[in-house]
Amino acid sequence: MHKKIIMRKIETFAHLYMFTSPNNWRRILRQNPTVRVRYWPRLMRMRLLGWLVEPLRWQEQARYRDVIQKTQVHPSPVFIMGLWRSGTTHLHNLLGLDDSFGYASTLQCLAPNFIIGQRELMRRLLNGLMPKTRLFDNMEAGLDLPQEEEVAMANLSPHCFYGYWLFPSQMRFLFEKYMRLTGLSAREYQEWQRDYLMLLKQTSYLQQGKPLILKSPTNLTRTRELLKLFPDARFIEIQRHPLRTWLSFLHLQNVLLRMHRLEDIDDQQVVQNSLHVFTHAMQQWLDEKSLIPAQNLVSVRYEDLVSDPLHELQRIYEAFNLSTRHVLPRWQEYLARIAGYQTNRFTPSEADLEIARKHFGFLYEAGNYSP
Repeated sequence: MHKKIIMRKIETFAHLYMFTSPNNWRRILRQNPTVRVRYWPRLMRMRLLGWLVEPLRWQEQARYRDVIQKTQVHPSPVFIMGLWRSGTTHLHNLLGLDDSFGYASTLQCLAPNFIIGQRELMRRLLNGLMPKTRLFDNMEAGLDLPQEEEVAMANLSPHCFYGYWLFPSQMRFLFEKYMRLTGLSAREYQEWQRDYLMLLKQTSYLQQGKPLILKSPTNLTRTRELLKLFPDARFIEIQRHPLRTWLSFLHLQNVLLRMHRLEDIDDQQVVQNSLHVFTHAMQQWLDEKSLIPAQNLVSVRYEDLVSDPLHELQRIYEAFNLSTRHVLPRWQEYLARIAGYQTNRFTPSEADLEIARKHFGFLYEAGNYSP
């Protein structure tokens, strides 16, 4: 019963689109299937906070827009590249402990429209609304922890892959358009790039111009675009056992769609759409990562990061000619604090094993894993 109450609270006030502006909602709804009557109450609840805080967005725009536009993004950000549920969050949290880097926080990504002027107000509000741990894996969900920037894009722009949380039937279409950036009109592409760069400028402003550590699986298919924007960017690839990653990814889908979806969808369609994105995103990353200068790319396996985290972190830092001396005590403290954490464990069905046999061969090979 307690979990049902928490879920209802999140669906009403603490979903990931909670502060999306009315205009962004209009554009999202216009480019997706019509919402059926049975989902209107959920849609109204989801839009409620966006209407209430719209004056705060106007105030933020008037006061800070020019300042943000003039902010420079450090030319050598670090991009963590990996599939959903491959360990990207764990690595992001560890690297975020290094105060020589900056990152987009959960607080910023949930309230990007007024994070500068109303930071403390948002903190007080969200502290009362957000669960202390993530519903899909029980990891800590603090407002000041690193967050993937695509969550902020969902609140800022209609040009966002995570629109499929609302309309899961559109997952493949949104993957092609907003992850692969294919099929966009010139205007859509310009708007996407403008919104993304404004987000990174806002993050740079909040983080005093530090080089940013950015993590979103949606970047797996944007290697060319990221190198065009940041030729000196550094990349950390993280891989995890493909079948375990897949099972955890499906669990994530179930949780996020239950929180957000505005349409009915068959479970098998969710599986097939998810499989398409899972395999095609990783294939494109493997095809394009050779574009990155060798000195700017380092790879790590999730299993190695868990079994010997300090060694793997040291190896990453050495690859980028960085010192770990100043951050080592923070890593040690953090690792001691989470020492008892247990990941979810899923038992694969025969259908899951068949999917792995049929579709994951290239992933096993790329990560040197055994089926």
